[in-house]
Amino acid sequence: MTSQLPRMLRYGIPMVVTAALIGGADAMTRGAANQLTGLLLLACLAMAWNLVSGFAGQFSLGHSIFVGVGGYATAVLLDYLELPLILVVLAAGVVSALVGVILAYPMLRLRGPYFAIGTLGIALAVRGWMLNWDVTRASRGYPIPPESLLDIATLLRVAALLALITLVTALAIKESSLGLRLIALRDNEDGAASVGVRRVRSVVPTWAISAMLTGMLGAVIALQNGNLTPNSAFSIQYTLDAVVVCVIGGLGTLSGPLLGAVIVFVLRQYTADFAGWASLLEAVVVILVVRFFPDGAVGVIVRVRGLIRSRLRSRDAGAPREKAGRA
Repeated sequence: MTSQLPRMLRYGIPMVVTAALIGGADAMTRGAANQLTGLLLLACLAMAWNLVSGFAGQFSLGHSIFVGVGGYATAVLLDYLELPLILVVLAAGVVSALVGVILAYPMLRLRGPYFAIGTLGIALAVRGWMLNWDVTRASRGYPIPPESLLDIATLLRVAALLALITLVTALAIKESSLGLRLIALRDNEDGAASVGVRRVRSVVPTWAISAMLTGMLGAVIALQNGNLTPNSAFSIQYTLDAVVVCVIGGLGTLSGPLLGAVIVFVLRQYTADFAGWASLLEAVVVILVVRFFPDGAVGVIVRVRGLIRSRLRSRDAGAPREKAGRA
């Protein structure tokens, strides 16, 4: 029973927080609900990207594809089919997952920096194709049907539920045999292969799950914005946001994307008035983190906690000696 308590807390605390957000959405001001929605979506993006790039060590620069595919799939489905919104969001995630699997097989032939450059090249190519495809209506935009748009309180509830799904998925993967295989591939691919861990068989399912979660995120963003253009839906900024959040929070950790999302979100709130300087300040923070705190904020917390524990142990060990000397 005692051994099950930490696991219950890991799943129970996010559920309680999500229930509180869903229940209290109507009581929040419009500004607070909008900011919380933005924070939750940023955390979802980082957690989904972290599955591939953090756990599996495959540094992807192409996740903006799945945001755009999920957004446009949502717009098209709402435009042509009368389906419940939950089914539309799930369908957008499934379409993104299929696209992810199709892209994963050729991309996984590349390794290291070639993989990152290859995914970036595909993201730019897809964006260019979408700009010239009549279905996307290019700069005119593809509007979401007005009757399908959600109020800010409902958007907050949807974002909170998606964040819970993404976090629980990340927890389940890390605690499963798939998570062990991914970490083995990340730490030593040759060593993992020598004990029978197949790179493609392990990474492709993870890539599909990550793409599905990112596609569902794209669906929520489309519902939030109300209108889609290729430049916005397939913006490389989504991938850059995921990278920055995970690097600052702690790449390859469970809590890193959540902590990093909070740090980046607060940083952007305080630097919003500096216009062109905001991006520069964010870049400086990333450079400092990479240089002095390579494990991110989570690594700093672990180090501080370790120092505190070691000092407490040394103090407890020295107390009996002091008493013995006085005696």
